[in-house]
Amino acid sequence: MTPYNHRESMVGPSVLGPWLLDKDEALPVLKYAFDKGINTWDVADTYSNGESEGILGAAIKHYNIPRSKLVIMSKCFQFVDEEKGPIDPATLTSNNGPRVNRVGLSRKHILDAGGHDVPPKEIMKALNDVIESGKVRYTGASSEEREMNPDCNYTGVGLFPWSSLAAGVLAHSWTDRTDAREQKDPFLKLLFRGEDQNTNRAVVDRVEELAQKQGVAMANIAQSWLIAKGCMPICGLEREERIDQAVEALQGTLSDEEIKYLEELYVPKMSFPF
Repeated sequence: MTPYNHRESMVGPSVLGPWLLDKDEALPVLKYAFDKGINTWDVADTYSNGESEGILGAAIKHYNIPRSKLVIMSKCFQFVDEEKGPIDPATLTSNNGPRVNRVGLSRKHILDAGGHDVPPKEIMKALNDVIESGKVRYTGASSEEREMNPDCNYTGVGLFPWSSLAAGVLAHSWTDRTDAREQKDPFLKLLFRGEDQNTNRAVVDRVEELAQKQGVAMANIAQSWLIAKGCMPICGLEREERIDQAVEALQGTLSDEEIKYLEELYVPKMSFPF
């Protein structure tokens, strides 16, 4: 695995989200990313209801990219509606509609039924069986960071922060809402434009301030901060320009004072439930 571990999963029919790329647009972007050394691609069956996985496969075949030179990370943590298209994240707490399966149970109830009663050994055995059967090389976990991050750093387990640009919020001024994702993505509004907007805005303002001082994109500052923490950010890169910025972030450095300045106003938040 090369050092260039960045996400390339902003792909899927544009009808599913105006910030996504159709197949014909996505293929050359994926090739450009590979040529730049980005060989780790992050997808999931739930991204664009599986379309992103299919587009990755098409890119590998179209450009004859050796499979041995790619690391593909996928997930099986959420639901996929095979008939009605994308599911609005705003309906995640609903017990009606597309989240109800063929036997009348909502995904919410199915997940609750798993609960905390399942013995950890049983969970880990199931994951290990997937590895031993040859279906995957490694397994991972997501979003439990307060205790796990220090342990991962101590034991040498790699960390790949998702949504490293806060769904694009860290890539532009706080008051700039012209981006299509800012206007249409309920997930972005839920996580980053919610109750604690004053703190979030203060952090974004400082990212913008440092970017202007260094003459770089705001995304470079945000990603350089993560890299300084020993992480490799997962990034949504939909244009060649964004890919170049992500690669440049590997060369960027932040001083200890700048890192402290970025972190100074941060207020811990409640963990997100996945």
